[in-house]
Amino acid sequence: MGSTEILLVRHGQSEGNENGRFGGHGPTPLTALGRRQAEATGAAIAAEGTVAAIFASDLVRAVQTAQPLVAATGVAMQTTPALRERSVGVFTGMTFAEAEEQHPEHFAAMMRREPDACPPEGETPRACLVRAGDFLEAAIAAHASGGGGRVVVVSHAFTLNLLVRRVLGLEESGTVFFRTDNCGVHRLRRSEAGFWNVEALNDRRHLGGVK
Repeated sequence: MGSTEILLVRHGQSEGNENGRFGGHGPTPLTALGRRQAEATGAAIAAEGTVAAIFASDLVRAVQTAQPLVAATGVAMQTTPALRERSVGVFTGMTFAEAEEQHPEHFAAMMRREPDACPPEGETPRACLVRAGDFLEAAIAAHASGGGGRVVVVSHAFTLNLLVRRVLGLEESGTVFFRTDNCGVHRLRRSEAGFWNVEALNDRRHLGGVK
C-alpha cells in the first residue's frame, strides 16, 4: 500500500469555451490557446516527477489536453466516458441566452444548482457524480494497492467540481462550487490510511506565460 497523489486537471480552452456555449458531451476541440495551455500543463507535470497513470474523459477536448503529457512521460492514456462532463442534453452547443430562451424552467433549475436539475435528454448532477466518483475511487484503490504514485485525471469543470466536493464530503451542497479554470489543477493526496490532504485548488502557476 502507499499514498496516492491525484492531479485533477481541467481541459484547455475549447471552442465552446471561447464562444460561450455549453460543451456537455459535444465534440468541441481545443482552440490554439487551449493547445498551448495543454502543452504547458503536460510539461510542468512531467517535470515534477514520475506519473503512474493518466486517465482522461473520452471527449476530444480532454483527450487533446492529455496528449502532451502522454508524449512527455511515455505513459499511455486511458480514456473513459466515466470522466465526461455532465451531459446537458439539448443545451449542448447552445449559448446560455439561447438555453434560457428556449427552456426557461430547466435553465433556471440549473442556475439554482438544484441536485436533481436535468435538462431535456441530459443528466442530473447526482448521476454525473456517481459515474465519475465511482471511477476515481476505483482508480485510486487500484494504484494504492500497487504502492501509490501520481495519478493524473483530465476531465471537465463541472465534473471536477463534483469530485472535489465528494472528497470533502460536500456532495449535497449545491451552494459550493470549486472553480476550475482551463488547465487548472486540483492537487490532492490520499494517505495509506485513507485520509485526504488538499494541497492546492485550481493551481495555474504553470500557465503564467501562456497567452
